[in-house]
Amino acid sequence: MLALIEMNLLPGGKRGVARAKGPRKPSVPKFEGLREMIRGDPWVIGVVALAVLAVLHIGFTFFTQGLSISRIDGELTIQRQDSIRYAEAIAAADSLEARRDTLEQKMRIIREIDSDRFVWAHIMDDVSAALPDFTWLMGVQQTSGSGSSIEFRIDGMTGATYALTRFMRDLEDSPFIRDVRLVSQEQIQQGQRLVHNFVLMARYQPPDSSAIVTEPIILAGE
Repeated sequence: MLALIEMNLLPGGKRGVARAKGPRKPSVPKFEGLREMIRGDPWVIGVVALAVLAVLHIGFTFFTQGLSISRIDGELTIQRQDSIRYAEAIAAADSLEARRDTLEQKMRIIREIDSDRFVWAHIMDDVSAALPDFTWLMGVQQTSGSGSSIEFRIDGMTGATYALTRFMRDLEDSPFIRDVRLVSQEQIQQGQRLVHNFVLMARYQPPDSSAIVTEPIILAGE
């Protein structure tokens, strides 16, 4: 770029050379007036101080809230994991409890079946043991009830009334038989002898544990 030279031809004028014109540098604003205002007005100082404090408070609030949110998110993650673990533990406990209830029900059914299995064995064994001489049975049958709560009938004959009385007394002494009663008695002719035809009714009763003796199937040492 060519520089233009200007000359002052007026008398008394100063000679000089004009500087080359070029692009100007950007000017930086000066806050001299603001400084003067701050120095001179305490209200402005207070407002500026409040503004600075407000900015600091807002920044601190955002920072602490961010930390709180991060901590809460971490706690929620831990609680979710604990909830899943507890739910699995509860489900496993419920499954075990259901299996236990099923096993207890099966064991109860087995015990009921096992307790009723020997009802008639005890009845027939004690009826046979109580049967006196000159007395014989015509039949023993169940008339009502089920399981261990049954009523049964005994039909038989005897050659003497005292034998029938003894038979009823010995039946009552059995730990498995109760409520023995005479339903009917009839004297009939059988060949050249007179015999007494009788019908008895009785009930089965579960005995006391002391009345039952259990023995091992396999002896020790075998």
